[in-house]
Amino acid sequence: MHIHILGICGTFMGGIAAIATQAGHRVTGCDANVYPPMSEQLRALGIELIEGYDAAQRALAPDLYVVGNVVARGNPLMEAILDARDPFTSGPQWLAQHALGKKWVLAVAGTHGKTTTASLLAWILQANRRQPGFLIGGVASNFPVSARLGEGETFVIEADEYDTAFFDKRSKFVHYRPRTLLLNNLEFDHADIFADLAAIETQFHHLVRTVARTGRIVHNAADAALGRVLARGLWSESERFLCPEGWHFDAVEDDGVASSFDVHFGAECFGRCRIALAGAHNRANALAAIAAARHAAVAPADAIGALADFAGVRRRLETRGSAGGVTVIDDFAHHPTAIATTLAGLRERVGPRARILAVLEPRSNTMKLGTMAAQLPDALEAADLVFCHGGGLDWDVSAALAPLGVRARVETRLPALVDAIVAEARRGDFILAMSNGSFGGIHQRLLDALGQRPDALGPAHDALGQRPDVRRPAHDGRGRLVYLHGFRSSPQSFKARILGERMQRRGYGERFVCPQLPPSPAEAVALVLREIAPGASDTLVGSSLGGYYATWLAERSGARAVLLNPAIDPARDLAAYVGELRGYHDDRPFRFETRHLDELRALHAGALRDATRYLLVAAKGDEVLDWREMVARYPGVRTILLEGGDHGLTEFGALADEVLEFAGFGGCAVDVADADQQGER
Repeated sequence: MHIHILGICGTFMGGIAAIATQAGHRVTGCDANVYPPMSEQLRALGIELIEGYDAAQRALAPDLYVVGNVVARGNPLMEAILDARDPFTSGPQWLAQHALGKKWVLAVAGTHGKTTTASLLAWILQANRRQPGFLIGGVASNFPVSARLGEGETFVIEADEYDTAFFDKRSKFVHYRPRTLLLNNLEFDHADIFADLAAIETQFHHLVRTVARTGRIVHNAADAALGRVLARGLWSESERFLCPEGWHFDAVEDDGVASSFDVHFGAECFGRCRIALAGAHNRANALAAIAAARHAAVAPADAIGALADFAGVRRRLETRGSAGGVTVIDDFAHHPTAIATTLAGLRERVGPRARILAVLEPRSNTMKLGTMAAQLPDALEAADLVFCHGGGLDWDVSAALAPLGVRARVETRLPALVDAIVAEARRGDFILAMSNGSFGGIHQRLLDALGQRPDALGPAHDALGQRPDVRRPAHDGRGRLVYLHGFRSSPQSFKARILGERMQRRGYGERFVCPQLPPSPAEAVALVLREIAPGASDTLVGSSLGGYYATWLAERSGARAVLLNPAIDPARDLAAYVGELRGYHDDRPFRFETRHLDELRALHAGALRDATRYLLVAAKGDEVLDWREMVARYPGVRTILLEGGDHGLTEFGALADEVLEFAGFGGCAVDVADADQQGER
């Protein structure tokens, strides 16, 4: 089937495009603005994209038009489709009929926590070899994509309540017919399409009606609105969480890096869970995911084990970098409840004494209307200082934040907002930027400005990454683990996050280094030589292009090297990418130039001097690079050859311990320190 998707560059419709392509359909599409990174991801799948909605696109003669909810009456292509009586359907309807089919659908619904909980659930299934399909409205660090068809029988979907299309005003989720329905919470949102909370409750009631009597609804027992929804009718099995009779947790410990807690169902304890997520809301998300996975035949103990390797979700308390001793954090929070919950989670992570500077962009449709303006002061109460971007709003932001007094400041221009934040920030502060959009690239603007302050001694580093101009402390002779990311990637790579978390957990946090590499290959290796200066006691871990760099650096320095699906001839492979690009973890553009190809050729390392100092991990299922080239390039090295897998090594969590063993970080830091002291004596 040839489908043409209207509004293809949105997260949901782009996910449908990817799933349709994997299912063997021919996919084309159009959108008002066709731009990276979504445009590049879709073109990489062989999808032809057209900018705009010109009626001439009917000449493509697709079998079916799939219409996103961004399309309204008056759209020229849509009007031509209606006039010609061409067949069309909505995205959710197409997904239900052509992808979900007889799959075991696990739907995650609710006002808050859908993306995180769906990501947790998908990872539990993946780690337990269920090979799920999924469509998630964010990017989970354990997966290289946000949507896939999946080889197994299960499919996890982030089921939101927004309307389906201009011709179908029901919520999207009524199309999915889940066998397992997880209801996180429910409160008023989407003021642009719902009159009040009662209207949203009705849509959730319709969703409940679609669950078979043999299905199961896992729901938050502490949420009154969900209680009202289920009181209107419940025809399925049900289990509650956050109550003593149902699923609950206790014995909570939080070390600022991860949360640990015991998981119970009634009187039965299934084990102790540890996740690299902060806050009570994330503990509840994990608990709900464990409960939902049990319905799909994953034992709670196995789910708990999987969550130890969960690497987080982009834009959920995501550290973007540190500069001048100030850490900049990004979060998707845009609803007052989510803002308050996010601040509470960050406070739990950083402790009571650290200052939190909250930076807010009221960008969602509901926030733009000012519907929840009166709730903002209470939501932001936990912040030490509050900064708000008030440009383009029709309501008085300053008046709304007046109860916060001198702690709050409003600016209508982004440069002025950045200047105000930088002027107030002190070494040791945490800046939390909250928006459901890119916020004009404020994160990098802040990092750049903080790094240029006269009092900045150079950006501080954390366990998961560092800015390119970081000068690390003098090397003390003990080995370090240096992670080198791939092309267009960053220290936010899920493999870097997993290694950073494992190193931190074992007490080696200060010996993990993960620089942001510049686009120029020559500058990238020069940065590593200058700022890190790897030696024979270090181990370089290189992913894809980073593996190519790691080989050159290892041959030069004598360091060990772990190569994860390494690039073999990157000058050949990247020739098609010359031009302006965007990173996978940053919206800011960069240029990859022709001269960079020559720089890559100059970094070819030749034959290996000592194959015993290398570990190669190659996946036969790599969809980007050829595993046979990898094996031929590294003869005689210790090799882990995966029969399936993918280029991003989705199941890297299961390999991380072996990587650390090879690098000499198999034990805990206390043992190493004791051994060092004994040697000195």
